[in-house]
Amino acid sequence: MKVFRLLLLACASFVLLACSQQELIDKLTPQAESAYAKKLLAELRAGDYATVKEALSPTLRTPDIDKKLAAVAAVFPAGEPKSVHVVGANTSTMAKTGSPSVTSYNLTYEYQYASAWVLANVVLKRDESGLHVMGIHSEARSRSLEASSAFSFADKSPLHWAFLVLVIAIPLFCVYAFVMCLRTPNLERRWLWAIFTLLGFVTVGLNWSTGEMSFRPLSFQLLSAAAFQSGYTPWMLSISFPLGAVWLLCKRHTLLKAASAA
Repeated sequence: MKVFRLLLLACASFVLLACSQQELIDKLTPQAESAYAKKLLAELRAGDYATVKEALSPTLRTPDIDKKLAAVAAVFPAGEPKSVHVVGANTSTMAKTGSPSVTSYNLTYEYQYASAWVLANVVLKRDESGLHVMGIHSEARSRSLEASSAFSFADKSPLHWAFLVLVIAIPLFCVYAFVMCLRTPNLERRWLWAIFTLLGFVTVGLNWSTGEMSFRPLSFQLLSAAAFQSGYTPWMLSISFPLGAVWLLCKRHTLLKAASAA
């Protein structure tokens, strides 16, 4: 019953975190540049390639640029989208001594149509000469990013379930070892041991959406487990071997055994 309650609590936390993702992306989105990028995409969808070409960086105005723009525009279904919202926003500024700073904006939008979705990406650069378009891309999708990256239990394998249980159980084990550390008599360097019990080493990760595994031998993480999502990327779960917790409990057993024999 306790495990079931913990699973429900973890799922609720995942839902709350997912709800806050869009709010965070909206706060990170540069409003003026985003409005400019959406206007540019609207002109592209309308077939106004001449206006779009004027906004492009000179390096992109190749002889076949009309063909490339038409290919990007062809991904969008006919008609107006039901909704458009930002699903990715990254801003970076480079400044060199004696030179004007250059700011890059990487903006990604999701267009929802009646039975399809389109991801559109616009890369902008602002320098001393103004704002320039460094790239425009589009991709057709059968599902929204939210649906693709949602924390869902549908069609999950035993590996997924085992990983989820470990992500919940291992931190509880580390906390238990931490408490036992504080209660262990005659333990030298108690606080170093206490910190050690909360660390895990050698990390194995799981992409919750795809089931893809990853392995990082030179790594450590607090409480030996984590679950996180960045933007609309899939949820990533990771677990580490709770070396400190296991070592402490073994040492505690030895100390208690020696104390009882004395």
